[in-house]
Amino acid sequence: MGNPSFPRAALSDALSVILPTREETLLLRACLYSGDAARQAWKEWRSRTSGGANDYLVTDQSVKAILPLIFNALRCHGLELDKESTTFLRSAYLKEELRNKIFRRICRDVLLLLAKEDISAIVLKGTALAETVYPSPVLRHSHDIEILLKDQDLDRAAATLRRVFFRIVKQGPEPGGSHFTLEHETHLPLELHSGLFQIPYYNSSLAEIWSRRRKCEVADVPAHILAPSDNLLHVCGHASYSRGHQSLRWVNDAWFVIDRNPDLDWDLLLDCAGRSHLVLPLSVILSYLAEDLKAAVPPDFLHRLSAAASESSAVEQEFALFSARSAPLGSFRSLLRKTNSWRGRAFVIRWMLFPSPTYLRWVQQNHRSWLLPFYYVYRPISYVGRRIGSAFKESVERIRFLKKRRALLRNNRVTIIRVDEHKE
Repeated sequence: MGNPSFPRAALSDALSVILPTREETLLLRACLYSGDAARQAWKEWRSRTSGGANDYLVTDQSVKAILPLIFNALRCHGLELDKESTTFLRSAYLKEELRNKIFRRICRDVLLLLAKEDISAIVLKGTALAETVYPSPVLRHSHDIEILLKDQDLDRAAATLRRVFFRIVKQGPEPGGSHFTLEHETHLPLELHSGLFQIPYYNSSLAEIWSRRRKCEVADVPAHILAPSDNLLHVCGHASYSRGHQSLRWVNDAWFVIDRNPDLDWDLLLDCAGRSHLVLPLSVILSYLAEDLKAAVPPDFLHRLSAAASESSAVEQEFALFSARSAPLGSFRSLLRKTNSWRGRAFVIRWMLFPSPTYLRWVQQNHRSWLLPFYYVYRPISYVGRRIGSAFKESVERIRFLKKRRALLRNNRVTIIRVDEHKE
């Protein structure tokens, strides 16, 4: 990743832990490209799956949510695959097709009820993107319905939805605003938020997105979604810190937003990213999309974004590292290993042990200065404790594995002896 003509953003190498692997990138190309380009990516991906395509598709959690998209590529581009794997993908697609009908019906009921109560709402993430940028809603699995509301409407919306087969399972303040988690009688979750990002540091430009919202149809009823530039910022910003980004859905979401909106306001995106303190992770993500997946990101925009990211403040860098720690490969060791400069490694170590007071106040949501010394003492102790606990857990699991292996070998020896005795 990277273009030598662009300024190198601080810590961009370390933050690459949030990006897909080489194998995942090839699979994404096969899904997003067309014709010979898709077939070539598929062929290369299959050559790199040593355990076989079926084992990879069944066991790899990162691809689980994009199985319908893979099956669609299989049909559209004539990709070659063994019969067992093809059957598995077809079953996943048909299952998602049936689920999508139920999902859209519930979503339609929710939106109609909110409109009847005159509650302003913006449909977020997969619920909105499946209907507006994907070729078919079936191709975008949505685990839940997510809706952005104004803070003063949250209680009324939750109370209203409780009357139609929903129950409240969680409520209260969250770092990025207030929220309610409700569950439908079918066990489908419904998330009501008053903040766009869970990290409050990123919510600086929240108010103005309501004036830019777009009208469209979601689940065949009138609704509002984010403007394209806000949608792209939301997808990339959320991907930078969400533990859900081990799923590859966010890559497809961002790619389709760019592909379906050739008139996307890149200047507005850069301005909002700067005011939301997201230029650094956005630079890493959009550079990957442009260079590895041929997303139509203007080169001039990428250059300006990378330049802005290279001038990001120390606090913005700390929050970017905080976000990267949520990635499956975002361990402290991985961040150090990925960082190519000694200055960068020194920054990572200092952040892990002695982060800035500003960063700590935001993360801990505690503005009492007298507590800060206790946090500084607690962080290294906590890290060492986690490392010891992790090492102990690995040792216990290793011992259990060896015991099971010895027991299995012993049973096999007994079986062989008995068979030999029977032969005699």
